[in-house]
Parts: sequence; C-alpha cells; structure tokens
Amino acid sequence: MKLKATRLLTKTTFIYLLFILVAFFATAIFIIRSTNNFFDEDSEVYFNRRERRLVKYIEEDHKDLSKVHDLVRVDGNTSIVAEHYPQFKDTTMVASQMDDPMLFRSKTILVETSKGRFVYTMHKNINDFDKFRHGILRTIINTFIVLALMLTLFSLFLSGFLFRPFHQLLALMSRYKIGDNLKLPSVKTSTSEFIKMQVLVQNMICRIEGDYKKLKEYTENMAHEMQTPLAIIRSKTEVFISDEELMGRYASTVKVIYDEATHLSNLGSTLNLLTKIENGEYNRVEVLKTFSIITRHIETVKEMFGLKKLRLEVDLDETHTLSLDPVLFDVMFKNLLKNVLRYTPANHPVRISTSNGNLTISNYGEPLSFDSSKIFNRFIRSRNEKSSLGLGLALVKQICDLNHLKITYTFANHHHSFTIAPEVD
Repeated sequence: MKLKATRLLTKTTFIYLLFILVAFFATAIFIIRSTNNFFDEDSEVYFNRRERRLVKYIEEDHKDLSKVHDLVRVDGNTSIVAEHYPQFKDTTMVASQMDDPMLFRSKTILVETSKGRFVYTMHKNINDFDKFRHGILRTIINTFIVLALMLTLFSLFLSGFLFRPFHQLLALMSRYKIGDNLKLPSVKTSTSEFIKMQVLVQNMICRIEGDYKKLKEYTENMAHEMQTPLAIIRSKTEVFISDEELMGRYASTVKVIYDEATHLSNLGSTLNLLTKIENGEYNRVEVLKTFSIITRHIETVKEMFGLKKLRLEVDLDETHTLSLDPVLFDVMFKNLLKNVLRYTPANHPVRISTSNGNLTISNYGEPLSFDSSKIFNRFIRSRNEKSSLGLGLALVKQICDLNHLKITYTFANHHHSFTIAPEVD
C-alpha cells in the first residue's frame, strides 16, 4: 500500500500539536489532582474542627443536644460499628435562603463520649470549588484551542512566506528538463540554507548538462561513424552478390555478412533513438486524432500484408485520440506493424481497432518461447527469429511510459494482443 505524501511543515505542525495536547492533558491532570488534594486537606481541617467543637459541646453540662441538627443518639445499637465511619458523600442540597441547588460534601462520623454514642453528619459547601475546578478545565481547553489555532496559522505563515523561496526553487526544478541547458533564475531570500540550496542545485544542473552533452555527442558520433564502414561493407557485399560465380561458392557466407551488417546498422539507429527518447528530446505533446494517421500507415504496408497473404481487419473510431509527440506515435505504430508482419503466419488475420480510448493490435501466432512478462525487455526475441533486434517492443514501451500511456499484452486462443490506453490516475 502506497503511503500518502505529506508536506514536511504539515508533519511538523501535527507533531507540535500532538506534543502540546499531551503536555496540556498532563498539566490538567496535575492541576486537578493538586486542587483536589488541597480541597481534601481543607475539608478535613474543617470537619476535624467541627468534630472537636461537637465533642466539647456534648461533654459540657446542661446542654440541649436536641438543638444540634443531624445529631442522632445510637446507644445500644449494635449495628453501628466504628469501622464503618467516617463516611463521605458529595450531594446536592438547596439552602433555605437560595433557590439554586448547591453542591455540598458530607462527612458522617461516630462520636463516642461519656454521655453516649452519637452519629453526626456535617456538611461543607463545595459549590465554589466545583466551579473553580470546571473553570480550570475550561481555561486549559480554551488555551489549547487558541494555541493550536495560533500554531496552525503560524504554520501557514511559514509555508506562505518564509518557505516561499523553497517552493519557488521546487517549482523551477520541476520544470527542468535535461538538455534545456537551464540556468535557474535567482530566488530572492535571506535564508542561508536556501541560498546554499540554490548554488548546489545550479551546480548539479551544470554537471548533469555537461555529462548529458558528452554522452549525447558520444552516442551520435558512434551511430554516425558506424554507418560509414557498415555502408562500405554492404556495398562491397552487394558486389559479391552480383558475381554469380562467387555466389555459387560462397552464397551463405556473403548473405550472413550482408545481413549482420544491416542488423548492426539498424541496431545503432534504434539504440540512438531509444537514448533520445529516454532523455526527453521528444516533448512536443499533442492531442492526435489517430484515425487519419493509422489509415495512412495501413495504406503504406497494405501491399506487404498482401504479399504475406495476411487478412487485415480494421475497425477504427474516427474520434479516437492519444496525447503524445507525433513523431513518437509514428515510431510506435510502425514497430507494432513490423511486429505483426514478422510473426503472423500466412493466411491468418491481423486486427487493428480503436474504441473506448484504446488502440488494439492483435494477430494470430504461436505461444511465446519465453516468459510473457519479459516481452517488453530489450533484446528479448523468439528463438526462431534471428533477424529481429529485440528492441521494437522495448521502444514501444519506452514511448508509452514517457507519455503516460499504458500498454498491456495478452495471449488467448492463439491470438497475441497489444492494447494502448491512457493511464488512469
């Protein structure tokens, strides 16, 4: 599964936000726990003071205990066990002078005095504390939201302003094509890293252009220089071929020399073309209406189809189009035609069709003598085909890849099919 690419600044901002979230969450827990501990200690001090005052009040003579609210005598009640006390509970109560309910913390204790055993419930108003605790949480959450928004806006500011030279450099580099001898325009920036990046990129382009120019000159010179001796070899061989006495004795040898010289000449031209395609020299992309172009090529080779007694079946859509350099389309289609002419047995059909955006060429033939996954590899050819360079289909695949076209090969019922269609994103 291919991972979706994410901008560096977006990743950094996300990590910062995640870190801030964890930091704020940990801080909120610490503050709430500290506040709870403080309130527990404060409540305990309050309840202990009330308990001491209650015991002192009970122990004094001539005190009316009925006036003490929530004080219950439990003498003789064996179900009241000291281990069950004190008991704490937070409850909502309504004060007599107020209509709104308020939150109270209650502590129920068992008091043993010289005048008997009593159960007494005390109450402490914690409404303000509860509001304070919720206020802290709201403050922390609001602070996090504000900080997250500020960090996001600052990230956008960095991307749109501080990182603008970086994005300009990327845009210039994305438009660069080898062989253009491009000199990148200077991007104004005061950031030393971006200045250094400009220098390094320009130096890299200079080195690439230099290496490309040397390689191109070497390839073109080799292809050109090879043609002269090969032409001489072929012309001298043709002299031998015209000599009937010599051909009677050395016909097979002379034919091998002539065929191999022709083979080597075609090989040099094809490799030179492959190199130019790989270097992006054919970049004049146009939307081609293929109907007229295919029809013209078919007319050119129709006689050869007749000589081999091949049945040509054509079904072309007049609205069919492909986007690529016209020269490359000619090269691609000619190589596909050469392929079917070379490998289709006599008296069998060849079908050329365009429909639903696809260009399909199919022909009758025997199964491949090698793995079909290697059919577009260079120098792959049938064992019985000595005259083939093994570069035609590799050239077609290279053209398709360069122009975002997808070529697929299938074999079924003794029919080989090549289908070319635009790539689907």
